[in-house]
Amino acid sequence: MVSFLYPYSFLLLVFLLLFFKKNIQLQINPKIIANKTNIKFKKYFLALGYIFLVIALARPVTDKKEIHTNINIKKVALALDISRSMLAEDVYPNRLTFAKHKMDQFIDKFNGQMAIMAFSNTAFLISPYTTDKDTLKYLLSNINTDYITSSGTDFQNLIKTAKKMGYTDLVVFSDGGDVKKLDTMGINLYVLLIGNKPSPIKLKDGSLLSKNGKIVMVNINKNILKYAKFGEIATNSDSDIKRLISQNFSNTTDNKSVMVYKELFIYPLALGLFFIFLGFYSLPKKVLPIFLMFFSIQAKAGVLDWHYLDEAKKAYNHHAYLKSYNLYSKIDNDQAKFNSANSLYKMGKYKEALNIYKQIKSKNLKEKTLYNIGNCYAKIGKIDEAIKSYEDALKIDPKDKDAKYNLELLKKHNKKNKKENKNKSKNNKSNKNNNSQKNKKQNNKQHKKQNNSNKNNNSKPNQNKSKKNNKQNQDNQKNKQNQNKNKSNAKKQKKVSNKKLDKKQGIKQKQPRSIQIKPNHNDNALFNKIKTQTLMLPLSKGESKDEW
Repeated sequence: MVSFLYPYSFLLLVFLLLFFKKNIQLQINPKIIANKTNIKFKKYFLALGYIFLVIALARPVTDKKEIHTNINIKKVALALDISRSMLAEDVYPNRLTFAKHKMDQFIDKFNGQMAIMAFSNTAFLISPYTTDKDTLKYLLSNINTDYITSSGTDFQNLIKTAKKMGYTDLVVFSDGGDVKKLDTMGINLYVLLIGNKPSPIKLKDGSLLSKNGKIVMVNINKNILKYAKFGEIATNSDSDIKRLISQNFSNTTDNKSVMVYKELFIYPLALGLFFIFLGFYSLPKKVLPIFLMFFSIQAKAGVLDWHYLDEAKKAYNHHAYLKSYNLYSKIDNDQAKFNSANSLYKMGKYKEALNIYKQIKSKNLKEKTLYNIGNCYAKIGKIDEAIKSYEDALKIDPKDKDAKYNLELLKKHNKKNKKENKNKSKNNKSNKNNNSQKNKKQNNKQHKKQNNSNKNNNSKPNQNKSKKNNKQNQDNQKNKQNQNKNKSNAKKQKKVSNKKLDKKQGIKQKQPRSIQIKPNHNDNALFNKIKTQTLMLPLSKGESKDEW
């Protein structure tokens, strides 16, 4: 439902009614008008433009709702003592450096706004309130002994300066200085004493600070702890910082309500400017209807694009990827193509997603597109293409950890495949050699047996012939019978030998089985992690920026 943030803006329409009642004649410079058209229409164009501008001023919004959120409200000022006594080396490496280390621990553990001050005889501001911890640490690290320009420590001056700046909570990192009496002026004072025993002050040239020929020894002043709400001697561990925060700054947030909505003022604003343009400038009569029709189509498309983006994003977040893909496909730009390809990827349609990713030409999306292309190639088994895509993505963004991980994973996978292929080829060669040797042995045995059988068959008929010659014409019938018997015996022997050979030659040789590589389940560890790029509507108060 559409509502208005500033509905009183519609009172401006009263001037429009007065304009029509008095029927004011428009004074339009004829030089501006290329083709004179009816002045009446120009008056209506100006009126429409005025109405739309008033609507834009009223700030139309939709999906207006109230959100409760926790907001950091606690503010703390940190004060670092930079007097010469902080150069004492009773703690390593000296009191000043050790105090900066303790302040680092406080910055890491405190959730809220922090300011940094430095003081000796005078106090000055290093950083105002901020939640940027990196900036605070950088400024703190650059405080060195060059800041120390005077001796002594004036705590009262520090309190006055903090009071002027409006600070209510002050954490001081100091050795206590020479304070005897102190008026906190309503400020909550927290003190971490730096040091543990009397120690000399080491100067830049390596010499020790002396007075009247005697080396100056500085001790910690525990008297400051009387005026502190919390006070301890700093230790090497962070236990003292934890106690300081937990006992005094545990409730650093407050629950507040924030209004969140989507702005629509851009649409009436565009229409208002367009009609005002028509009111002061004219187009040819033939061109004007075409131009109006084109504008109406474009305006309709723009409104529908906004609707499609909103619905598509909701569908994607609810894992309705098919609906999300259909809605994103209705918008013709690279960002919408990117989102539609992501939806296809989530559905497991990697080839279709790959084709859409390749159509994207936006430079801003190039690295993410190349990464997702690599994922698609990996999913469909084209490892070499996937490796190239990841390498191209890393050329644009060398810090992409996901791309590095997937690239190394695929390279290891390729190495494993090469080793396995080499082992396969070696096994195939050895099997072929073994088979050829076995076949040769079998053939040699068969040839020997055949030769032996042929000799036996040839010797017997020769013996029969010699007997015939020696016995002098024995009976032909006996010879014929013997010959027939020998022939039948020879045939039987041949059949038996052939059967044995068939059996030996018919042994089935086991073929080497093809090794099937089982995919490693960890290979797809990051392939499902695609780079998403969600299109957002124009930002309004209370909304936070997404990736896009």
